[in-house]
Amino acid sequence: MRTLLSTLLLLTMAIPAMAQVEDPILAMPDGQVILSISATERREVEQDLLVANLTYQTTNKDARALQDEINKAMNDAVKTAKKVDSVKVNTGSYQVYEFAEPRTKEKKWRGSQSLTLKSKNAEDILELAGKLQDMKLNMNGLSYMLAPETSVSIQDSLMEDALQQLQERANRAAKALGKSTAELRDVNVQGGNAPYQQIQNYARGMVSMDMAQEGMAAPVAAVGETTITLSVSARAILKP
Repeated sequence: MRTLLSTLLLLTMAIPAMAQVEDPILAMPDGQVILSISATERREVEQDLLVANLTYQTTNKDARALQDEINKAMNDAVKTAKKVDSVKVNTGSYQVYEFAEPRTKEKKWRGSQSLTLKSKNAEDILELAGKLQDMKLNMNGLSYMLAPETSVSIQDSLMEDALQQLQERANRAAKALGKSTAELRDVNVQGGNAPYQQIQNYARGMVSMDMAQEGMAAPVAAVGETTITLSVSARAILKP
């Protein structure tokens, strides 16, 4: 029992000593300084990817006839969309459910399926969206966003700028403290996108009589901006 108590007492006394040895500040050679610094870079970037969400919706007393109508309409819509090489197309949610008319209580079926278009060529996607609207698809959303690959490229550029800023600040701090060198250690990078002035307009436009005879006017979209922010923090070792 005495041996166990003695061992525990020695361990208890050793823990603070080990903690002191592991403290980087106490373990540093005389004349060196640890400096904690951070920098943030921000850039406003024009959104370059236009996304359109459309839906075909219909109602029918017969569930089979309803689904057949949706399938045919969406098949034609996808074929039309895939003819435009600059536009990426994919189908989304497919829903079919039964409901009762509020007044007559008559049982009917309602179904829908969505379609998403993405392109960096605004003219192509807007023209295509107009054709799909003319094929009885409804526009649910039309908005600009920043393409993922563009966001990554901008963040890499911001990281380089922030690291350069950190090194310059560390060098200035070293000079102010009479040190000769500054070396960055334990660098941490944090990035994120914050939407800024996102202009998302959707309009059918003014349709003249001649235009109405030819079909629905194409929708309109105005490009906006996204603010990308990236922060970098680090500890710098300042040496004599």
